[in-house]
Amino acid sequence: MKRLMLLSVLLLAFTGCSRDDAPGSVNPAGEIGTCVPHFYGIAMPEGADTRGVAVTTKVWSKPLAEKNLTVKFLNGTERYRELVREAAKEWEKNAGVRFFFVDDAEDAMIRVGFDFIPGMMSSWALTGTDHLQAYSRQSEPTVHFAQWRRASDELKRSDVLRAFGQVLGLQLEFRHPKFHPNWITDENGNLDEARIRTYWENELAGYITWDELKKVVLDPIADPSFLVAKTADYDPLSVMNWPFYEMMADNIPPIEFDEDYKTELSEKDKQFIEELYGPSFNGMPLDDEYLPLVEFEYTGTGVGLYLTTTKNLVIIWDKDAKLSERIDLPSNSTSAFSQNYSYYYEQAGSRKIIIGEMLERGQERPDRSTALLKLELRCGSGTGDILVEEYNDALESFLVMGGKEFRSRTFDFTGYKNLREIYLVGTLDSRLIVKDCPKLETLATSQYIWRPPYILDMSAYGNEKPEEIVSTQADSRVVGIGWPINAQGEYSLSDLYGPGLVITNCKNIKAICLENTRLKQADFSNLPNLEYVYLSSAPDYLVGGGRNDRGDYLYSSALSLTNRTGKTAGVILLRGVGTIEGIGGYLKFQDILLTSVMQDKINRTFANSNWTPYWNAPYRR
Repeated sequence: MKRLMLLSVLLLAFTGCSRDDAPGSVNPAGEIGTCVPHFYGIAMPEGADTRGVAVTTKVWSKPLAEKNLTVKFLNGTERYRELVREAAKEWEKNAGVRFFFVDDAEDAMIRVGFDFIPGMMSSWALTGTDHLQAYSRQSEPTVHFAQWRRASDELKRSDVLRAFGQVLGLQLEFRHPKFHPNWITDENGNLDEARIRTYWENELAGYITWDELKKVVLDPIADPSFLVAKTADYDPLSVMNWPFYEMMADNIPPIEFDEDYKTELSEKDKQFIEELYGPSFNGMPLDDEYLPLVEFEYTGTGVGLYLTTTKNLVIIWDKDAKLSERIDLPSNSTSAFSQNYSYYYEQAGSRKIIIGEMLERGQERPDRSTALLKLELRCGSGTGDILVEEYNDALESFLVMGGKEFRSRTFDFTGYKNLREIYLVGTLDSRLIVKDCPKLETLATSQYIWRPPYILDMSAYGNEKPEEIVSTQADSRVVGIGWPINAQGEYSLSDLYGPGLVITNCKNIKAICLENTRLKQADFSNLPNLEYVYLSSAPDYLVGGGRNDRGDYLYSSALSLTNRTGKTAGVILLRGVGTIEGIGGYLKFQDILLTSVMQDKINRTFANSNWTPYWNAPYRR
């Protein structure tokens, strides 16, 4: 059986093909053609010899290696296909090449068959750019795997690594010029052609003439050096070593056990393939293969995201370092897909993180996207320059959890037709502009909207789910179990760089929660559906501060509330924020200190517009 496998390989090497039509199908008559294919491909005797590790004329050009190495299967089980896909990735991890596995019905540069050719008992592949000559013959394999039903997974993986090395233009390692086993010379150090001839003729039982056979197994390199690329020395650990099934020479052990197969690229394999094709893309898509949806700068060491999408995405954790992660929808997915994602860097540094929609192969970059439904940036300390592209037509929910190192910016949500909720937590001196967002319901600088059960007249907004968050609903962050004990650790929004909150033509807003802000003004006019407002701040800001008298800022904001006469009374919750002395500036809630005259003035304003205030909630009304 083993001898037949070796024989079938060499028979393949000598079956009919010409410079015009090579390589083709196996010639059933076994006629010797005008070119001499090698074990894993073809080489023209009149041209460059392939005894080196790679012939540069067989190596793919950069554009082809990056975008055009398409692969399809002519047959085979899903298990076989997955083995091929997984092993082929090993070459991608170590060189600037990419294999694109396409549907069986599509044309492909590389065609994989399993026992596809009747009687063919060997696994083989065409060499590098020889695939171009066979492109028109889409029904014929250019990579062939044989007898896998009887093979171990180790042998299968070894076959795939070797075959796809050949696809990339590599040659079998034993053809390296410095491969000199003991059997190749006599006792005087001279080439022992007679012994070599006897060995191979015994192996092949006279099926191939020695004149033809010696071109493959013996003749020295005769090509110009610039046509051959090779490692300095023969690499016995290379996956490109042929798995000899019998004792071929004194210092070449046969393959007897599964662990003898080469199932991982050697260090020299990795170095050499990178020399040929440059560094690996490391899974990073090219710029024209994805549509950027969200970009931000990050200087921390650990970032966390929660995404909901209807299409395949990519997260580029560090573009310069080629760190990325593909998000492919489950094959059986019929609805939006949600999941947490995180990345931890070895050290802090400035990086750009990009969330993009993966495009179909050959697809032009669209003007709009409906991929991203929800984005939560949960570890946002050290984040800055957040850009949410305005063409995110399907975006419904946006949350940022900032912190002490957050870099303040202006969040501008203008024209987001499907946006329903915005949460900006710990974003310091940032500003928020929302305009022309017809579905926007919730705007908050807290992670949740608190609605304790004892507060009545709020049935129009949210579902009461004590101690539970319903993650699939727009009001998922409405909770009904008491109040937070301490104020939000870092403030969000201020008027330092201009009006901190600007709302224009967003008439569907129902709830606004401004927790621990440094705003001095909040305009709630032209919000006819607003029914819930939560305000907390330090004494000098929105709750408790004023230009002349304490409470002026709150009074001005109260005047802007839409009159709810004839509707269920609106609810406004008011809390002061202070610092706990002696423990690092930890924040606490405290009473709002206003004169009784100012508080009565504000209460009358609330009453005139049918709003029910809860001062220092939840302590008293």
